[in-house]
Amino acid sequence: MAVSGSLKDSISRAPVLPGVYSFLTKDGNVLYIGKAKNLRNRLKGHLSNPGDARHELLLEKSVSVEWTITRTEVEALILEAELIRIRKPPLNVRLKTSGRYPYLEITTDETFPRLQITRERSNPKERPRFGPYPDSRNLRKLVEFLLDTCPLRRCSGTEPPTATRSCLMGQMGRCQAPCIGGISPEEYRKNVNELLGILKGDWDRARSRLDQLMKDASESMDYEEAGRLRDLISRLGSFGWPAPDSVRDRVSRDVAAVKENWGVIMRIRGGRFTCVVRMPFDGRWKLAPLSERLAILLKSYYSQTDDIPGEIIVQEETDDEDSLIEWLSGKRGGSVGMIVPKRGGNREVLELAQKNLDEFLIKLSWKHPSSGKEKVEAALESLADILSLKEPPGWIVCLDASTIQGSWPVAAIVSFKDGYPDKSGYRRFSMPDEISRNDPAMIASAVERYLSSLEENEHPDMFLIDGGITQLRAAVGAAGKEWSKQIRFISIAKREELLLEGITEREIRLPMDSTPLTFLRSVRDEAHRFVLHYHQQKRSKGSLRSVLDDIPGIGSATRIRLLTNFGSADRIAAATVEEIMEIPGIGRKRAIQINDYFRKDSESR
Repeated sequence: MAVSGSLKDSISRAPVLPGVYSFLTKDGNVLYIGKAKNLRNRLKGHLSNPGDARHELLLEKSVSVEWTITRTEVEALILEAELIRIRKPPLNVRLKTSGRYPYLEITTDETFPRLQITRERSNPKERPRFGPYPDSRNLRKLVEFLLDTCPLRRCSGTEPPTATRSCLMGQMGRCQAPCIGGISPEEYRKNVNELLGILKGDWDRARSRLDQLMKDASESMDYEEAGRLRDLISRLGSFGWPAPDSVRDRVSRDVAAVKENWGVIMRIRGGRFTCVVRMPFDGRWKLAPLSERLAILLKSYYSQTDDIPGEIIVQEETDDEDSLIEWLSGKRGGSVGMIVPKRGGNREVLELAQKNLDEFLIKLSWKHPSSGKEKVEAALESLADILSLKEPPGWIVCLDASTIQGSWPVAAIVSFKDGYPDKSGYRRFSMPDEISRNDPAMIASAVERYLSSLEENEHPDMFLIDGGITQLRAAVGAAGKEWSKQIRFISIAKREELLLEGITEREIRLPMDSTPLTFLRSVRDEAHRFVLHYHQQKRSKGSLRSVLDDIPGIGSATRIRLLTNFGSADRIAAATVEEIMEIPGIGRKRAIQINDYFRKDSESR
């Protein structure tokens, strides 16, 4: 592969120092940003080891390289992440930036710090930050628990307002009222430190402290306070869910896994899973090895939080592992281990994280498959799972009925085979007038007539009914026990899009944007379109027969042209002779005849 002479010349001048480098195109655009402990060796390595397709593209498009010297490799690591975030080079693998997940932040730069929720990704004041927290509802519960356990002020502003009496929170005992001198800054800081300890994962210490406070309150016969503390201890046990026994200790752990273009981090604190965070990759992730994607996941995630665990469990060794560990240890203020487990409890939780990501990607593929064919296949497969079918439904029919105040009652069935319309299987049914105002009776009649028309040993896998529980019961009743055993009857209600299943009448609620529900709605909408078209045909013919049949010399073709152009008999009656003559095939004599008929009909009323 040809490499430009200017690129080779630029690399030959690189220093033997740590720093960050950028590959540039002939237009000066940044293609790739990297960091190195030894810039010259790392850049020469790019030339001697072309690597994967992405690396080949990098060398092909680059004409020069520039660099920034740093004091240490850890400084280079931090600068690299910041430059990638700002410059967004196309050949760097990076996580998508998103402000959707909130963080917890403690305003330690204030005399009386506050605990606040923030969605800002930048942290210019270097305040302790924890998270992210994907579940906002649980986050609010956590905040209430923390403020009840370690009371901090809830008022806004960098300093408490000067007041002669405390706010309602202070009067209720839920704030120690620094605004009126209720607590000194030194005592207040003890609460801040306790809260920081809990957020860093020291749940056992928090539980022991609450236990002791509850005993002290009970011994002093302050039973109301003892009851409040007992409730706090109970709430402490409600956060998260138990980890396996083998990792149910005081070590704080994170489990990191990557698959396709998604990464997942599961937090374990105090022997409990406290959070699952999933993040998508951006850029040319398909061309990047797993070790690089893992490194990007860890750098991006931990650059936004101070919740650094003592152990990080990963699938395999990451790129730049030594500098990553040094950086994380510096942020934590203690040692951080990075483990690739082969067996035991750590291996168990790693497999759990990978399974979590697998299940998430399956559900995501139902929502956002890459092509129309994949969407249909995903919808049918997910329907099989949801309805406990042995295999995806290959033949689905849908029934809808239509009438207007009992006039021109009709029903229609559309057929879908392998997820696509099968027009040869469409059926229309004209309903007797005596059941025209009884929608369940129309459904039952159409089901019975349709099933009786099927060949022997021929039946759809799924029968979808447009309606609710009443319509479903009518359909199942008309089918009888034998058909109901062979065909899965499902109804879909228009307003709530709630699915009801056959004889059991089990309710199935699916997300509105899920692929299986979207597919069923499209089938239902096709049935609705087809039955409305049939109803309009019958209504048009009925309207023409009742109004135009008595006009001498007016045949069916002329009646259809009149209604097509004017839309209704009332508009034909209001039209002038000249307007009627504009209809192809109608001359002056016939136009006068039509106009006279409606004029005489109006005078006779």
